[in-house]
Amino acid sequence: MYYGMTTEELAHHYSETDVLRIYKEIGFDAVDYSYDMHAYEGSIYDQEDYVAYAKQLKAVADEVGIRIHQMHAPLYHRRIDVAATPEEKKQEAFLKKMTMRGFAVAELLGCNYMVMHPRKLLHYGSAEAHAYAKEYNLAMYREYEELARKHHVKIALENMFAYHPITHTPVDTVFRTAEELLAYLQELSRDVFVACLDTGHANVNGIDPSYMAEVLGSYVEVLHVHDNYAALDQHLLCGMGTIDWKRFANTLKKIKFDGVVSLETCAMCEKLPKVSCVDYAHLAYHTITNLVK
Repeated sequence: MYYGMTTEELAHHYSETDVLRIYKEIGFDAVDYSYDMHAYEGSIYDQEDYVAYAKQLKAVADEVGIRIHQMHAPLYHRRIDVAATPEEKKQEAFLKKMTMRGFAVAELLGCNYMVMHPRKLLHYGSAEAHAYAKEYNLAMYREYEELARKHHVKIALENMFAYHPITHTPVDTVFRTAEELLAYLQELSRDVFVACLDTGHANVNGIDPSYMAEVLGSYVEVLHVHDNYAALDQHLLCGMGTIDWKRFANTLKKIKFDGVVSLETCAMCEKLPKVSCVDYAHLAYHTITNLVK
């Protein structure tokens, strides 16, 4: 078993090369590279010299002995059953460009996985809505399939959640259940598409992440590990919410998961000063390694 954490935890205070060094000194084996933090116009990856920057990151990772295991594609937040404004269409075109570039970046970094969210619908309560979303999302994922193969990257589909716009309670959405996510994966190419199990998203939906892991089985190759109180997507450290972590650790053993237990607990650092973020990273490492052991 290996241990990792998103670079976002420290990236607001430290350079990305320093984050790699700090994580390795703490004991982490891998990082979830927060590529999606760069999904804005004028970022380093929106410039012509992004290749040199990625190569520098990879050189530092190799130097210190830490693996860049996964990264997040830029996120498409707009619902596909709502007409797009001209500004939204422009933004989507930019995000698509950055996502496509992300596969080349992943190869430069030696990164194995690109996590990609599905597109959601505002109203998802009918069979027609489910069918439309599935047709749309399968076509979208297949559009990236050959690009993923070219750059030796697997696309990880992540379980999701959504809130009702008025009551702010969790509602049905694309990839809410393990069964729906599995149905998509069974229609996609097994050599490219895998599952990213997000424990916090499962808990928000009132679904035990251990149950989701059992249903998805060997498709689970990527983890986003964090806790919450089953109401908000709080991204808390394990043990600070309501998830049964002992059961989850045992389930990982049961399904023979041997990848990276990767923390996505960025909310823990949002309000902290610079020095406290490093203290938190130490706490996170000791918490997750002790839990799994």
